[in-house]
Amino acid sequence: MIPAAALVLLLDLLALAGRGGGSPLRWAGTLLAVAFYSLVIWCYLRRGPAHATTRSITARAAAVVATWIPFVIPWLHGAPPGAARQGVSDVLLLAGTAWAVWSLRSLGRNLSVIAQARDVAERGPYRWIRHPLYAGEIVSSLGLAVAAHSLGALAVWVAFCALQAYRALREEQLLLAVLPGYGAYRDRTAALLPGIF
Repeated sequence: MIPAAALVLLLDLLALAGRGGGSPLRWAGTLLAVAFYSLVIWCYLRRGPAHATTRSITARAAAVVATWIPFVIPWLHGAPPGAARQGVSDVLLLAGTAWAVWSLRSLGRNLSVIAQARDVAERGPYRWIRHPLYAGEIVSSLGLAVAAHSLGALAVWVAFCALQAYRALREEQLLLAVLPGYGAYRDRTAALLPGIF
């Protein structure tokens, strides 16, 4: 994961350096993406061994595909977005990425693409929901789909949401089986939306 995150980080840095008169929201979004991938690298370098790792081939495949499928969305563009659609897209990207950065920072050494059990994360947004990183990624990828403005992009976003839900379900099965405190944590927090789901 570290080499892939380093490549995306490099591309984001190049995009940031090459930005001329981009909007402040787009600048902020790129800076947040740089922070996100820097944190991914930092968390992976600092994490310890897992107590358990999923053995499910489908869970592993869903995790890998869900990690990379949002990068497909911009390639499925339709008509260029107008100012209003681009503004909505930028706000969704900014909000989702900011939430994901906070979630990633709170998750810390527990980070993994494939479901692994280390410790129960209960800091930051994990106080309210069990999968805030996935929630942030869903919101930011919705921003990509809004900007793309095509049925293909919307279909990929819906598939991404389904993959994230499946991923969360399989991850929770592992955490419930391995971490004694996870059941109580699960009982008092929502999965993705407090008070709703």
